[in-house]
Amino acid sequence: MLLDQGAQLAIYDPMVPESQVREKLDAEKDGSYVVCADAVTAAVDAQAIVVLTPWPEFRSTNWHIVFDVMERPARVFDGHNVLDRQLLEHIGFVVTTVGMRNGVV
Repeated sequence: MLLDQGAQLAIYDPMVPESQVREKLDAEKDGSYVVCADAVTAAVDAQAIVVLTPWPEFRSTNWHIVFDVMERPARVFDGHNVLDRQLLEHIGFVVTTVGMRNGVV
């Protein structure tokens, strides 16, 4: 797990309450992560964004603003292949996608 390797995480999930996120993470990891109110806040000074849920909100996120607040190179790992890869690359992101879109790997 990233936390076990000393990573600092900023977590945002529009469908999961902060209390539930905290329940899932070890109490000993407190301070190694913050739960954020929105995607842009979670991206501030981040080296990478990891999209692990297919929520529609991530498709409509203003990725130009997200890019502006991140460190470089700014990376996006799209775990559900829900984002517009061409748009992200045009903005300047280094993009890695996995998963399926419309039933195609």
